[in-house]
Amino acid sequence: MTQIGFRLKYLQKRKDKFLYRRRIPTDIIHLYRKKFYHKQLPCSVRASDAEITLAWSEVNSNFESILNTSRNTFSAEVEEEKIKREALKYLRFHKLEAGVLKEVFDTYVAAPWDAHPTAFTVLEDRYSKQQEYDYNTGTSFDDFEITNPATYQEKVAHKAWELAISNVGKVKPKTLLSECWDIYNQNREEGRYDKNNREGRRVYASWERLLSYIDGDCLIEDSDTIYEAVDKMIADRAKVVSPASIERDWIVISAVLSKVIKVDRLNLKFHKPIIKKHNKKVRPTFSQTDQIEIVTDIVSGKYQTNRGVLMLLALQGGIINSELQRLKTENVRLNTNIPYIVITGKTKTKDRKRTVPVTVGVSWLRRAFEELADGSEYAMGREFASAKDSTISKRIVLSLGKYRERDKKKYSCYSFRHSYKANAISHNAPERYRYIAGWVNKEAVISDTYAQDAMTQEAVLGGLQEVSKVVNKHLLSIESIRLVKTNDREEN
Repeated sequence: MTQIGFRLKYLQKRKDKFLYRRRIPTDIIHLYRKKFYHKQLPCSVRASDAEITLAWSEVNSNFESILNTSRNTFSAEVEEEKIKREALKYLRFHKLEAGVLKEVFDTYVAAPWDAHPTAFTVLEDRYSKQQEYDYNTGTSFDDFEITNPATYQEKVAHKAWELAISNVGKVKPKTLLSECWDIYNQNREEGRYDKNNREGRRVYASWERLLSYIDGDCLIEDSDTIYEAVDKMIADRAKVVSPASIERDWIVISAVLSKVIKVDRLNLKFHKPIIKKHNKKVRPTFSQTDQIEIVTDIVSGKYQTNRGVLMLLALQGGIINSELQRLKTENVRLNTNIPYIVITGKTKTKDRKRTVPVTVGVSWLRRAFEELADGSEYAMGREFASAKDSTISKRIVLSLGKYRERDKKKYSCYSFRHSYKANAISHNAPERYRYIAGWVNKEAVISDTYAQDAMTQEAVLGGLQEVSKVVNKHLLSIESIRLVKTNDREEN
């Protein structure tokens, strides 16, 4: 932990933020299922001492409020739900279920302890105490419930009796907000998130932020409490992160809530809050002259092989880092009559699942993928597949240093993808260029509906190949020219 110029309890300074970190007391740790409470202070690491102290006071006050609320009581709805759940367990323990004693009660109007010999002795004992209290006090006021409030066990037993004589054969528990992540994760179509890896921790952190603004817990139906927590979270996050980061938080929160609503079949919908619009980054594109020079250098071996593959595929087909990292060897099909690559698995959006024809540097790419093969299932090799996306991006940035310095522009791997679109527009390419890059995917809908392999049939591939040739027509001759020059040198 890095020390700061003054000391505040529970405060830690990290590289880019201040963190309030405090152990959750043992008497309420079961409510939160974790040992520590973490909260980022709503201020910059470059803030003044007064600003840091003010932010710390706000977070510390919130935590103290959470402690008081947790130790005193949950909301009435949550308390009722917890007691109901315990009551159902209580009935199962005594081999009973909801509604099982209704007929007995309707026929004999029996007291709980008469309806079942052992299940409701707790209520019989309380009834005896009340009789004794009334006899000894001799008051006309019925204040037994005030002076002798029911214990938790008595509340559970009383709720169990209500359920046992109810007209309901099956009681479905309501969902608490703290349970929503597990429900979402178990029913996620793309598979469960693992909180032990980087991606799982990042996604769960967005959900955990919302929970940190809920006092104790609440039912998913308690939309007012959830909206209030979301609004507070957005207000605090807006002080320290970009609107794009807040958007990502909401995407996770919305996905979790929507999935639980669907699973529980609730008549409920959460609307997106107002989030300040963020200015999208302007991605500089390469001139076609620079593109020709870069591709020529790639096929001439002036770049590391894996960087060359990424730049070449990004430029001619709009493929991005993560898609290439997850690319399986079986989906690289460069030895067919029409060379192509299939993008499947996990993608940023469903539209990104697509078939990408390869028309530039085909021979070089064949040799490159053979060189990168390491026996793993990944076309680019295991090391590339397991690297951080940011690490790969930095490597490309380093490779583009000459152009960044010359033009004073922040060229990156995305510059190739955006150059692809610029090429399509300048060459008046057919609209299907959008499908190749994953911007519009009507073809995928057709293939899902009619034939799973429709987009890999040669007739269809031929159409995509022609589109790719139009987009990349200024790059098509580079490899053949280089091969001719190489052969001339060898003959001489």
